[in-house]
Amino acid sequence: MIVAMLLLWIAFGYKPKDVPPDGFLVFSIFCECLFALGGGYVAALVANRKELVHTGILTGILAVMGVLSVLWPQNDLPWWANLATSFPIAPFFLLGGLIRKKNRKE
Repeated sequence: MIVAMLLLWIAFGYKPKDVPPDGFLVFSIFCECLFALGGGYVAALVANRKELVHTGILTGILAVMGVLSVLWPQNDLPWWANLATSFPIAPFFLLGGLIRKKNRKE
């Protein structure tokens, strides 16, 4: 998921320490939600059992990382961007695991 986000930023000519325009940040957050959905699906696929437990643990780790990135930002992005890239991601990650669980053939 993180690699996909870095590649997206690089594809649009931004470096991780850059502060892009707000429009790109909104687009980036939307893409990050899609990448999180795929990441949750892959995490559940790799787990192969107790998908929601494994995806839930990773979601919790992402949430903690999100809180830390808001409290101690390592970039110059606006506060709303740090907040938005942290918290909407967790439900999408969990949703990806749920989709995998629902589609799994018993």
